Amino acid sequence: MSDKLTLYVCNVDQRRLKAPACRRAQEALRASGHDFEKVAFAKGHPFGLFTKGHRPELKALSGQEQLPVLKLPDGSTVNGAANIAAWAETNPSVPVPHNG
Repeated sequence: MSDKLTLYVCNVDQRRLKAPACRRAQEALRASGHDFEKVAFAKGHPFGLFTKGHRPELKALSGQEQLPVLKLPDGSTVNGAANIAAWAETNPSVPVPHNG
């Protein structure tokens, strides 16, 4: 089991739109100091449009088909940008001291 967070996001380039949900989730995680792996999950289905039944892997992982989804090291998930931002704020990353 990895101790790294995995953020599943849409494949819309961050520069095209001012604040799509996937971008807000990434910014919240970075602001709270989290290191995470980003996986573009929604190729061919931007913004969650017409996704019902088209993302069975995401539904199996998180119980729903909308992005973004944050997978925690214990395998549980946090769904949606607002929930991910709230999780990041209440669970800031703790810096690991370096022995030097």
